[in-house]
Amino acid sequence: MEVTNEQRLELLKAHNDLKDILQTIFDCQDLWMSDVKKLERIQYDLHRIFKFVPKKDEDGHRMHYADWILDEDDA
Repeated sequence: MEVTNEQRLELLKAHNDLKDILQTIFDCQDLWMSDVKKLERIQYDLHRIFKFVPKKDEDGHRMHYADWILDEDDA
């Protein structure tokens, strides 16, 4: 898998957002609601960039609550 420069920049922003969120949690022992939105966006970006998908149960239904897998491993 090749990661484009644009994707690297997205991941760099995600990294810096995570760093800031963790620092806020450490400093304040609190979490801002805006940080929760950023965390959700970071998770979505990771799904999209690295092609992570929720695995399927025996009936072919996606299990979003379970650990996700690589798209190419989705059989």
